[in-house]
Amino acid sequence: MTQQSNIRLPEQNSVIMVGRLTRDPESRRTGTGKAVCSFDIAISRRMKDSVTGEWKDADPTFVPIIVWGEQAERCGERLKKGSPVHVEGRLQTNKWEGHDGTKRSRLEVVASRVQILSIVRQDKAAIGAKPADSANSSSDQCDGIGRDEDEDIPF
Repeated sequence: MTQQSNIRLPEQNSVIMVGRLTRDPESRRTGTGKAVCSFDIAISRRMKDSVTGEWKDADPTFVPIIVWGEQAERCGERLKKGSPVHVEGRLQTNKWEGHDGTKRSRLEVVASRVQILSIVRQDKAAIGAKPADSANSSSDQCDGIGRDEDEDIPF
């Protein structure tokens, strides 16, 4: 067996996933005042049953998500249990010592971008605006890159 310590592997740590929040997000601030928001999403995949030919959902995978800074503030305000989201980020192992002294760890996603895949529209008739056209609805993003509802689309 030859040793290949001189081979340098590219450093790649990125994930992209779509799922629904399993609980309302928890928002807090660190000791230095930085906002952090955490929530879990459930991800499932559809597969065709080879015997019956019917499509079925596989058992869900539950993934903890951590969001930092201004994006964390927006996610804490806009997300709720059941919200469908698109998450981009990196994997990180969180290690701590439990109350009983045992060492614990979990794999989580530190989000660089969270996009809400559906938005709850408020009734704008009370403030004199036109109701939103459902055919022109867009997604909203916790990272603030979302489109304004009244913005014209050039195509």
